Amino acid sequence: MKTISQNNFVLLGPPGSGKSTQAELLRKALRLRHIDIGAELRAAAEEDTPFGRELNDIIHHQHKLASDEIMKTVFENAVRSVPLAQGILLDGAPRRSSQIDEVLQVFQSVNRSLHKVIFIDLPEAQSIERISKRYICFGCRRPFIFGKDILATDEVCGVCGGKIGQRKDDTIEGVRTRYQVFQAETLPVIEYFEKKGLLLRINGQQEAEAIFKDIIEKIGAK
Repeated sequence: MKTISQNNFVLLGPPGSGKSTQAELLRKALRLRHIDIGAELRAAAEEDTPFGRELNDIIHHQHKLASDEIMKTVFENAVRSVPLAQGILLDGAPRRSSQIDEVLQVFQSVNRSLHKVIFIDLPEAQSIERISKRYICFGCRRPFIFGKDILATDEVCGVCGGKIGQRKDDTIEGVRTRYQVFQAETLPVIEYFEKKGLLLRINGQQEAEAIFKDIIEKIGAK
C-alpha cells in the first residue's frame, strides 16, 4: 500500500459510524499520527500546569465543554509534536462551524494543508441500532454487545462478576440526542468542506473492512 504521509485528514461521523475502528486502520496503513482531540483534552487536563489545572476544572468540576480556543491550543500542541514528513489524522474536530477556521489556522501555522475530510455517513436508525446494543461492565469496563456477548440485560460480567449495564449516552434516547446534536452542529461543517471539494462521503452501513477499502480507494492509496 502506498503511503501518502505528507497528507493530512479530518475524520468525521455520527455516533455508531465506526470512526475509532477506521482511525486505527488508517493510522496503521498510512503511518499517520492519529490525533484524537477528546483524548488530547483529557491528557492535557491531567498535567500539573496552569493550563492543565484550568482545563481539569472545566472538564471535571464545571462539567463544561472546552472552548474553541482551548481546543485550538491543545490541537496545536499535538500537531507541533508530529514530524512534518508524517501525515495527520484528526479525529474529534472541527465539530462545529466555529472550529473550522481554528483547525485550518493550526494546519497553516505548521506549514501543513488539509488534504481530505473523510465523512462516514450513517442514518439515524442505524446509529441507534448499533449503539443501543452496547453494554459495559461497570466493574472492569469490559464492553459487551447485546445479542452477541450477552443475551439478557441482567447478566453479570464473566470476568469480574460486576454489574452489566448501559451508559446513559448509549440508550435509545441518549443516542437519538447525540445524533441530533451531530446534525445540528457537525452537518454544517460537512457541508462546508463538501462545497470546498474536500469531502469524501463514505457509506457507513458497510462492514468495517469494506468501509476501510472504500476510504483507501477514494483517497488514492494503493
